[in-house]
Formats: sequence, C-alpha cells, structure tokens
Amino acid sequence: MNKKKIKLILFIAILSLGFAIFLYLRFKAYSYEVSYNINRFKVVEKYDKNTSYYTFLVTGKNTRYPFQIKAKYNHQHELITNIKTLDKDGITCLKPESDKLKLAPLCSDGTDMLSYNLVNDNSLYKYLNIKDKSTEYNKTTIHNLNNHEFLIYNYRGFDLLNNKSKAISLFKNDVYNLDLYYENSDILVVPDYNDNYYFKKLFVIDKLTGKVKEITSEEDISFNSEFLGEFKNKIYLLDKKEEKEYVINLKKETIIETDFQVVKNNKLVKVTYQSIINQKLNFLENNEVIKYSLEDGNLYKIINDTKIKISENVSKIIKNTNEIVYYLKNENLYSYNDLEGEVLLLSNFEWNFNNTNMIFIIK
Repeated sequence: MNKKKIKLILFIAILSLGFAIFLYLRFKAYSYEVSYNINRFKVVEKYDKNTSYYTFLVTGKNTRYPFQIKAKYNHQHELITNIKTLDKDGITCLKPESDKLKLAPLCSDGTDMLSYNLVNDNSLYKYLNIKDKSTEYNKTTIHNLNNHEFLIYNYRGFDLLNNKSKAISLFKNDVYNLDLYYENSDILVVPDYNDNYYFKKLFVIDKLTGKVKEITSEEDISFNSEFLGEFKNKIYLLDKKEEKEYVINLKKETIIETDFQVVKNNKLVKVTYQSIINQKLNFLENNEVIKYSLEDGNLYKIINDTKIKISENVSKIIKNTNEIVYYLKNENLYSYNDLEGEVLLLSNFEWNFNNTNMIFIIK
C-alpha cells in the first residue's frame, strides 16, 4: 500500500472519528436551565439528566404554575411553543403546548394549585377518557385494570387480578396481618404464616404469572424480622429477635446465615447488629422524584415545593411511582396521573376496615 492511500485512509478515519464525537456531543443528554417568554408568560425550563425529568415553571399574573414530566432528552430547548388559558368561576387553567411533549393542564384558584380533574369544565374532560368496565373476582370489583395487574391479599393468599384472574393459596388459616414481606418489580416474597412466631419457609410469588416457588431455611427465623434490601439477585433479611442476618439466594433457592452487612456505594460492607438497629440501616430502593402528601383528606402532588391538589376525600396513599400515585377512598382504589386524571381501579368492602399490606400493584 502506497503512502497516498495510507494518508487517505488516515484522513477518512480522523474525519469519521471527529464526526462521531460531534454527534455524541450534539445529542448527549445534559442538565440545563433556560428562560424564555411565551405570550405574556415567563417560562423557566429545566432538564435533569440524572432523573430524566423536565420541569417547567410558568409564571403569569404573579402566579407560578409548575409542570413536570419524565421524557427522553431532546437536543432542542425551549420546548413549550404556546400556552392556552381558561378562566372560569375564579379559576385559571393553563395548558402548555409542545411539539415534543404532552403536558396536561394545571389550574389555580388564586390560593391553591388544582389538578384539572377537580375543575368542572367540559373543555378539560377530553383528558379524562377512561371508562368503567366493571367485573368481579372473589369480593373485589374490577372497574378498570388500566394496563395494570394486581395482587390482592385475601387472608389465605392472594388474588392475581388481570385478564385471566386466579387465586394463589398459601395459608391454611386466615392471617389478618401480613407484616413481613418483600417485593421488587418481579416478585413478592412472604414467609410461611402457617407457622407461629418462627418460620423456615419463604414463598416467592412471580407477580406476572402467579407461580409460587418455595425456599426453605435450615434454621428457624423469627417473624420479628425485617428485609434490609436486595443486591445482585440476593435478598438480605435481619432477624431482630435472634440477632442474625440471612441472605436469600433467589437463583440457588437457599437461605443462609451471613455476617451483618449492608450495601454502601454499590458494595457489601460489614457492620454490627447495633449499627443496623441504631442507624436504621438498609438498602431498600427509593426512586421517588415526585412526592405526594395527604393532609386532611386532600391529596397533593409536590413539584418544586409547590403543592398541587389532585384529589379529595382520600383515606390512604397506597403507592407512589412518581408519574402515578395510587390511593384509597374508603373501599375504592384509584390511580392518578396528569394525562389520565383520576381513575377508579378496584373496590373491595373489606378495605373500609383493613387495608394495610393488602394491595400490591403490578405495572
């Protein structure tokens, strides 16, 4: 190969590498903040690359409306192109428009921020299009699965509610308090409540199929225990009565006593029993970006320290997955997200009296 060809190949390689670096830098996700004006509104647009959330703070007439949505990074900025307003009965609603994102309206009565589903106006109801399709399974009324599946505790096991609902039997007698359990996105782990005070067996329930796998320990484990967390497909359990820690290997289906340890900086670190208890150490996942609070029956979504009322007469928050919050109004389970509003999912009369660790939501 002559020198001219070598130089040409090197030139093309360098040019290609430079172009690849340009594309990488051009489309790489960055956290940023930018301000601009739309109509008479000032918009502060933020993107957090660590959480993949866009936040828009829209200010008009001395009122700040916070909007937040999780979305893939878009290399274009100033994503809001228009803002529509609706004024009715002392309530002002803003509807930002964007070619890249779908944002729901947000309203203010001059004092509080309100979800649009609390405002009586037909022009906003086009977002609330979830229809009730009631069926019943073992005392639970299914109003709308809404792309969900549920594990509902029935005192002797669970009802898996989906398009092919089925019962999962675990216990011979009624167990009214399911105090000890562990769940991740795929499984639900509960001890064998057929025993009293101590157990040797764990039931591992596949959330999607309802299949049950049993894992047995050679030692007795006290029900006065707590799950510390999960690391590399192993679950760690602390027996507080016997002051022992166990590792549950899901692949090998074993339960073995181990040293006292927790996960720090993505590594297992040895600690003492007293440090776990005194410092309340664990490594349970907490991916909350959006927070919700319940105050005097009113449910609020909190964005940038601004509370947005999204529902009323709420008795309990069941689960928060950031975009969606699940909650009870007496015997009725609802979900809320900005684009669908409030959706009635399930009803069970028993939840008026007992709703602790009764409802497990599969998305």
